[in-house]
Amino acid sequence: MSWIQRLEKVSEGHYVLPKTKTMRVDADLFLSDKLLHGEGPDSPGLEEAVFSQVVNAASFPGVTRVAVTPDCHVGYGVPIGTVVETDGILLPTAAGYDIGCGMVQLKTTLTAEDVADPAQRRRWIDQVIHRIAVGVGASRAQRQRKVDARTFAEVVRHGAKALGRTNSTTERDFIPVEDDRVDIPERAAGKRDQLGSLGGGNHFTEMQVDEEGRVWVMLHTGSRGFGWNIAKHFFVEGARERGLSSRSEDFIWLDAETRLGREYWNLHNMAANFAVANRLIIGEAVCAALEDVFGGTADIYYEISHNLIQKEAGKFVARKGATRAFPKGHPSLRKTSWEHTGHPILIPGSMETGSAILFAEEGAAKSIYSVNHGSGRRLSRGEARRVLRQDETDQRMAEAGILLNTRNTPLDESGPCYKNLDDVLETVEMAGLARVAHRLTPVACIKGAD
Repeated sequence: MSWIQRLEKVSEGHYVLPKTKTMRVDADLFLSDKLLHGEGPDSPGLEEAVFSQVVNAASFPGVTRVAVTPDCHVGYGVPIGTVVETDGILLPTAAGYDIGCGMVQLKTTLTAEDVADPAQRRRWIDQVIHRIAVGVGASRAQRQRKVDARTFAEVVRHGAKALGRTNSTTERDFIPVEDDRVDIPERAAGKRDQLGSLGGGNHFTEMQVDEEGRVWVMLHTGSRGFGWNIAKHFFVEGARERGLSSRSEDFIWLDAETRLGREYWNLHNMAANFAVANRLIIGEAVCAALEDVFGGTADIYYEISHNLIQKEAGKFVARKGATRAFPKGHPSLRKTSWEHTGHPILIPGSMETGSAILFAEEGAAKSIYSVNHGSGRRLSRGEARRVLRQDETDQRMAEAGILLNTRNTPLDESGPCYKNLDDVLETVEMAGLARVAHRLTPVACIKGAD
């Protein structure tokens, strides 16, 4: 029997994989028939390898629930687009290397007409790059001053609060660091100057226009080398404790009450706080660049993570490439600006096809209050470079009027590398998890040149 044949359809957009092999719980998969089975070469359906990773996600000690989002695709250990709820167990695998990676959305008073001039949009790109560092290994010290020890200590312990932000504009002020005496691995501490830098890969800063002609800016980045090196440290140490190869990231789990578990939780939270502060610093620089070039005003609308473990209702909830989705009335939103609407959910698509802002519905409880974090990759980076043509890709971007900071469009981040965002959003709405409030079209994009 194939994996797909094992699935039980609950409703449109919602399947269940019953316990099989080593699974401790059933897994809920939020997929449309199109995303599951595919429709031609541009929509090939779900990779077979995803199912064995879902089994792995549902097999960890302490697991109580597993949900898989519509943008899911093969990762390591568990699929990208997976939510795992556990009781007393921490899963570095389900937080990943880029701890705290996520999004910031900036809302402006500008209109599409205000940013219609390509020369001005080019000047904005240059102004942003002047203010922040971009690319793999880039540090804020290349653009601004070094981060002193006191500032760094405050940021990793208090995140957005250290910058004077509250949970009206951020998913959380900070995640508490319960033991200030924990030692930060030297390899991670050495990356503190990357605070305020964008990074490479799929990280970006993008100017967008919504269906009503309002200008927004979305940015995507995480905890940079600081979080990556914390994750790497615990993958090695966790493997040693389990008697596994140091490359066995797929199977690492930690008892939260052990010494190693407590150390991981505290350092994971420091990386999460670093990531929030990193996004806010970049966001404020981007706001300043917008105001300098175009006039008007801009401010941070919302900030949210999609690679993170958080405590919710007494359990650990690990979201690996998945976004928290609390609807109106959720207890965690009490006394915030979003109590009566639910908080915004920021979903990047691709630099060609655009992005979206969603708000959760009551049905999000079915998916552990989570939805997708993007549209989902369908071509690997290597495959994209082999099968996509540079001239055709650049021409599409030019015809769409989308400016880039790079000479050529990065093939491995172009539109065909990702699933159809509208198919993914349709599935989210079909399953009753969230509704689309805004669909955003890109007009300028800043990428880290790897």
